Amino acid sequence: MKQDIRYFFAQAKYNIKNAYALKRSFMIGVGSMILNNCAFFVIWFLFMKATGPINGWSGLDVFGMLGVALVCFGVTHSFFYGIVDLPKHVIRGTFDSILLSPVSRFVKLAGSSFSATAYGDLLQGMVVVVIYGFMSHLSVVAWIFFLCAIVLGCIVFLSIVLLCSLIAFYIHDGEVLSRQMFEIFLRPGLYPGAIFPSKLKLFFMTAIPTLITSAVPIDILKTDSILLGGIAIVSTACWFFFARYMFSRSIRKYESGNLLR
Repeated sequence: MKQDIRYFFAQAKYNIKNAYALKRSFMIGVGSMILNNCAFFVIWFLFMKATGPINGWSGLDVFGMLGVALVCFGVTHSFFYGIVDLPKHVIRGTFDSILLSPVSRFVKLAGSSFSATAYGDLLQGMVVVVIYGFMSHLSVVAWIFFLCAIVLGCIVFLSIVLLCSLIAFYIHDGEVLSRQMFEIFLRPGLYPGAIFPSKLKLFFMTAIPTLITSAVPIDILKTDSILLGGIAIVSTACWFFFARYMFSRSIRKYESGNLLR
């Protein structure tokens, strides 16, 4: 376990240095992603200004929700991008090197590639979350609950990305389908939790747990609901262990030299 953790951080450090080696390209990529994300903030700002609060959600809450979503997306694509690229490894037959690694297969896979632009998502998301926390005058306890909820969101996001990528083990050339499945998961998380009826919100916290990666951390702060937090914890644990189980099961279906098929 300690060896895997040290290897993970060494891999992350190497990826950051590798991305920063081409400093100008790295900065342009990060900057362009930040500008791209600003479009969502502008659209939601204009929408909330025109409509006013939605079921108790203000423009500031939507601002915080987008920040949480960016952090979850940024963490996954900055430090675990190899999981996103898993279908490519399977299709090209390069998964052999991961299977033969002396460290954890998951750790080796996670750091096998990275997305330079995702650091822009992560940086912007962290800034937005901090601004939201200070503008909402969160107490120390509230900050702890908020950060814990964001960690849950990152775990769920990573679990879903992994499950979508595992499709490649069962369907040849499943890269496109994997991406489409991920898009289905991602879309509902770009909308405030207040617009969803109770049953639909529960659905998007359990069956398709996208709200845990965006709106739920904000809802936990607004409602102080122990039930909501409990559902988020249980749902996160279920998806995490299910993704772990499916990963171990799916790699058994891998055939070396898939590119030759």
